Amino acid sequence: MRFRVIGDVAVAGDTAPVRLASRRQEQLLGLLICWRGRTVPAETLTDALWGERPASRPGKNLQVLVHRLRRSLGSADRIRHDRSGYALLAHRAEVDAWHFTDLAERGRRALAQGDPEMAAALLTEALALWGGGTAYPGLHDVPQLAEAAAELEQERRRALTDRVDAEMALGRHDQVIPELTALLAEDPLAESSAARLMVALHRAGRRADALNVYRSTRTVLAEELGVEPGPLLRELEGAILRGDEDIMPVPLQPVGQGPVPALLPAPTGDLTGRDAELRRITGLLLGPPVVCVVSGMAGVGKTALAVQAAQLTRERFPDGQLFVNLRGAGTGRVEPREALGRFLRALGVAGALVPDSLDERAEVYRDLLSDRRVLVVLDDAADEAQVEPLIPAGAGCAVLVTSRGRLTALPAANLVALGMLGTGDAVELLSKITGRAELREGGPAARELAELCDRLPLALRIAGARLAARPHWTVSRLISRLEAEHDRLDELTHGTLSVRAGLALGYSGLTEPARSLYRRLGLVETPDFAVWVAAALLPAASREAEDVLESLVEAQLVEYAGTDGIGEPRYRIHDLVRLHARERAAEDEAPGEAEAALTRLTGAYLALAERAHRLQYGGDYTVLHGGGARWDLEEPAVGRLLADPAGWLRSERLGLVAAVEQAAGLGLSEICWDLAMSTVTLFESQGHFDDWSHTCGTALAAARRTGDLRGEAAMRYSLGTLEIFRQRYAAARPYFEAALPIFETVGDPHGQALALRNAALLDRVEGNAETALAQYGRALRMLRDVGDRHAEAHVLGSIAQIHIENDHAEKAAPLLEQALGVYLELGDARGSAQILNRLGLLYLRQNRATEAEAAYWQVLDASRNTGDRIGETYGLLGMGEAALLGGELDRAADYLDAALAKAVTIGEPFVAARARLAGGNLAAERGELRLARSMLERAAAEFDAIGLPLWHERAREARSALDTLCSPPASG
Repeated sequence: MRFRVIGDVAVAGDTAPVRLASRRQEQLLGLLICWRGRTVPAETLTDALWGERPASRPGKNLQVLVHRLRRSLGSADRIRHDRSGYALLAHRAEVDAWHFTDLAERGRRALAQGDPEMAAALLTEALALWGGGTAYPGLHDVPQLAEAAAELEQERRRALTDRVDAEMALGRHDQVIPELTALLAEDPLAESSAARLMVALHRAGRRADALNVYRSTRTVLAEELGVEPGPLLRELEGAILRGDEDIMPVPLQPVGQGPVPALLPAPTGDLTGRDAELRRITGLLLGPPVVCVVSGMAGVGKTALAVQAAQLTRERFPDGQLFVNLRGAGTGRVEPREALGRFLRALGVAGALVPDSLDERAEVYRDLLSDRRVLVVLDDAADEAQVEPLIPAGAGCAVLVTSRGRLTALPAANLVALGMLGTGDAVELLSKITGRAELREGGPAARELAELCDRLPLALRIAGARLAARPHWTVSRLISRLEAEHDRLDELTHGTLSVRAGLALGYSGLTEPARSLYRRLGLVETPDFAVWVAAALLPAASREAEDVLESLVEAQLVEYAGTDGIGEPRYRIHDLVRLHARERAAEDEAPGEAEAALTRLTGAYLALAERAHRLQYGGDYTVLHGGGARWDLEEPAVGRLLADPAGWLRSERLGLVAAVEQAAGLGLSEICWDLAMSTVTLFESQGHFDDWSHTCGTALAAARRTGDLRGEAAMRYSLGTLEIFRQRYAAARPYFEAALPIFETVGDPHGQALALRNAALLDRVEGNAETALAQYGRALRMLRDVGDRHAEAHVLGSIAQIHIENDHAEKAAPLLEQALGVYLELGDARGSAQILNRLGLLYLRQNRATEAEAAYWQVLDASRNTGDRIGETYGLLGMGEAALLGGELDRAADYLDAALAKAVTIGEPFVAARARLAGGNLAAERGELRLARSMLERAAAEFDAIGLPLWHERAREARSALDTLCSPPASG
């Protein structure tokens, strides 16, 4: 269903327009739309609809009106009702105003991130929704709708200005002059429009016209406002009079800056006793470029101080703040290569474009920050080697490091060493935590408690938390308990052992289930975790596990870390607490209990990942499973967690990777490789190729150690598939050649069929059509035998692709129909879009431009609805190729430009090369022969680099045809 409020107020169903029976229904629909899917209070609706002449029974009248609108729409589900009001349920793409705002915002972000090509494509698409009309036409007598229309009009003008900025950044000055002229005519007092028009005219070689714009604007300003032009216009006039070639650009958005990351944690509200150190650090950060190292023993408050200093100086670094916990104190330290990967993604580098090696990542990182002002905070560094690759070279950047060591080998580093708090500051911290008057007064008991905690901030926080949680305890009672502890730390000044007494104090007050969970949480290798992890470790039902976990939160041994992408609460355990928990596990757990807990945890990860894959694919398709033991949560909890299976996978990415590693360490080969294969669903859709490679490589090694042949074959198959997704076809083949005979040896026809399918794909892209068809045919028979319908549909589409490429439409069409039917039955929107993409290609080869465009529009719409960025790129490409075939050259150029920009952004070289090939043919049609030659040559080179001989030959043939067109006729 499509809802329109721009140009006219209308609703269209799948097959026909929807007739709204009254103007009152149009007003109600408009009000629901302008609230963008949020619940509109019933009182707000009645006030807006009936205004100063309220109906006698406004609530009842509103209910009747809503009922009639639902009936007109043909669906009661479109308008949701709850206790507070009503809301329209629709996707953004279904409502033109929402779709416009979304496209305009995405375009604005692309412009700010230095991608004017993508910005121009998105903003052009957004502005096309207007078509010369106004918003909420005929409904402006409703004040709220008049305001919404005015806001949308402002958004339209801003989008138009942003689009102009993007076009100018691309050098298309001639193209934007008419639009700028119209903008200035609409508002002759807008100096920003005048400035843009002056720049565009001057860069288009129309110097006199640019000066005339200045003079006419100056006249209008003087007559209307009695003022002279501002400094920007005056500077532009002077530059034009001087004949400056490189006059200043005027975009409102900073082009080329990229995203502005803001990764700093929230500051600690009760930082105490660090005023001098804080002044020194902030002074250093506000000065010239600096590397500052905050060092001290465990629990002394290094991170809290560093975060506070970073937050206080963040305005000094307008291009962003990066933060990473390097976890140098524990066994799960973050390697520089991984930290750089996180930083590059935060700085806007697409996952597929993040280089593999540490050196290459460091080079890209230094280049991105070379002319920016960014603060980099590296928390809990182990040593200089972990820090050095993360130091940017930019003159405007600063680095703040926390570490237990002094890191004196770091060049030109400024050291700030933290010691224990003074007694007065320690008492003040206890007072802030507990709020108790007896501590605020700072008497002998308060000072004694501070000394027993050794004036160490972490120990003070734990002691204060216990008092806060037990208001019936006196300070003296806690002091007596501290004096009586027999397992107090005996080496308070020795690094990681410095807070054992405080942690043991918290541990001693727990119930037995809480102690068990505490010990086992020390085994968890992720920065944070959800309640279900605690359930697997105990083991217990989710509700019971949550209660035990919350008792640890109350004891300040576990922290609440917010909610994840699916709304589940998450928790974290401090590194030092984790070390103490592991010590207690080693001392207090019965033999084999820790291993059993980890086995349950990895089994729980596998059970959930397996179910998530099944929900996404409609069954256990395109995946192999082993016989490793699963650990199942109760069904209500599973249903809640996997209501959004893709969201659960995204939230648990780090945990899934750690579970693969831990399963390998326990020798659980089948859980290890099964989990690695099931998790590929996430890695493939999100472009986490590093994780894909690491988990499957880990599982492959585990399978080989344990002699698990089937697991070895499965992981070789998965690693080969990864190379295909990276479009490294030559590197992929050895993996399948190794996997196939192993699958045959162990008698696994499903694995054999999947490997054959991908080996056939390699033959297809290398131009060996007959070999590919034979391989696909064999794989298809085997897949049908084992019942893998998803992979069967994929193979049908691939066979059809070969027939399309060889102009056998009569063979391709029925195969595509079969494949599409399977995907529709499975409810797989992404698979359906892939078949529609091939159907569009078939129509293109048959010169059926209209049918091709219809197919590609469905691809584009489905891909956007499911968030499939790769599918959206193919949809844009197909729309451009269809428009080119139909002779609509301007539309073709818009779509092809958008496809190329998106393909480059997400790292999809095949689509980029195809867009350049089509763009070269388009330029040739327009007679732009130099541009056509350049684009065709680049397309041929890119196809060759990927290893696609058929497409390489097509680009070369197009280039040769262009040369023939340009050659003079033979004489005689």
